Amino acid sequence: MASLPNPKRRRLSSTSDATSASLDRLLRSVLAMADPSVAIGLSLECLLDSTPLHSDKESLLDGARKIASSLLEASTRFAQKLAIAHNSSVWPLPAELTTKVFSLLDTESLCFAAATCLHFRKCASDPLCYANIDLTRSPAKVTNLVVSTMIQRAGNNLQSIKLGSFSMDENNLDKSPLTSSCLAALQLDGGASGLLLRKLHLHNFKMRRYNPCSALSACKSLSELEIVGIQFWFTRIWRTICEHCHLIERLCLDVAAFCMPLVLFDYPHDNNKRVLRSFQVKDLLKGCPLLSTLTLRGFHIWDKLSSVLVKGARGLKYLDLSHSSGFSGFFLRDLGNGGSNNSLDTLIIRDCIDLEAEEVSRFLSAVRCGEWKSLRYMDISSKMGLLVLQSSGLRCAIEVSQVLQERPDIHLVADYPPEICLYGDRYKDLYSSNSDSDTASSDSDSGYSDIDSGSPSSSSSLPDSISKISFFSDDEDFF
Repeated sequence: MASLPNPKRRRLSSTSDATSASLDRLLRSVLAMADPSVAIGLSLECLLDSTPLHSDKESLLDGARKIASSLLEASTRFAQKLAIAHNSSVWPLPAELTTKVFSLLDTESLCFAAATCLHFRKCASDPLCYANIDLTRSPAKVTNLVVSTMIQRAGNNLQSIKLGSFSMDENNLDKSPLTSSCLAALQLDGGASGLLLRKLHLHNFKMRRYNPCSALSACKSLSELEIVGIQFWFTRIWRTICEHCHLIERLCLDVAAFCMPLVLFDYPHDNNKRVLRSFQVKDLLKGCPLLSTLTLRGFHIWDKLSSVLVKGARGLKYLDLSHSSGFSGFFLRDLGNGGSNNSLDTLIIRDCIDLEAEEVSRFLSAVRCGEWKSLRYMDISSKMGLLVLQSSGLRCAIEVSQVLQERPDIHLVADYPPEICLYGDRYKDLYSSNSDSDTASSDSDSGYSDIDSGSPSSSSSLPDSISKISFFSDDEDFF
């Protein structure tokens, strides 16, 4: 049997509709006044005068304040809705495309965009916008809480994180409030966020108070890792990478910023903080078999280990050993014997203080003769010049000019000081006096012997045809 309509509910509904209609007419008439504040003030005063009891007057004023507050709140809320509707209609991009654009911004710019309007805030709240977290613009404002919040906002979309400062100013480094727990969010829920992370860049941290190893151990899916400005924890960082980051394809470890610039004849021999050992190279090759891009700046690595490193990383296409020491370049000769099978297309050995002109000359000769077929870019520049023994400086200059002519497919950067070389026998004597017995035994065991030194060469002894060759790159910012 169908239920009959409730007359009381219908009566209440009719009463409510009538009240609402009456209130609408009243509000419309008030808003239609030229200056409603005067009329409202006079009406309220009349009501107070006609109310005899003081308590009733207080109740009347309380009611008036509540009405005013409700009216202000409602007008503000509907103004926001109207603004959102307006912004949505005039903004030319759909919400999905706006979110995609926001996802390309660095995180600070994204926060500025979100503060612009509610429409942008709604688009910026999408987790996709925080997939690539970049907090390098204002490192002094970035706290542990900010990093953790950004990671949580990204959720399952997290792909990359960039933290730190590109500036080497000590004052900026000291102002950074980040501590060792800034990436602790990567380890929450069994390291769920860490497993999602594909790229991690840490620039110029005060490493004494920040040890990234615990966070790195949770990032087992990393394909790209860049740590610039390593002062401390190098051995632990290297071990953690080898043990936990087996999917790394691009690795950049840079200690050069804290070791350079090197003063002439002030050789930082056997700095234990940056000397690569044989077991470390073997661990890297075993733990990171997918390496295709490797940058080790500012390290001390012998020729033999350099050869083992390049030969062991069979898929290596990009190698940067800039600002490093310990190798003369003999490993290039060793690799050149099988150059046709070498996969390197980019080789950068810029500002390496032990690099000898003789070895560079042999390397360029091999390149000119057709070895290193896959090589497309190489930088063999040095602000201090190469270590010249006997007439190797002249031969090196000739080889540079011939490679530029005969291998146009290669972008060669050979930027040297005007005098081509700044040191020769004097540097070798100082180097020998500072060498310890372990280093000497290491060289003798490895089978790499020094070439007999001769008098340093200078550009003044070069023929006119060679001295006029420009060794300066026309594109110093190629990389």
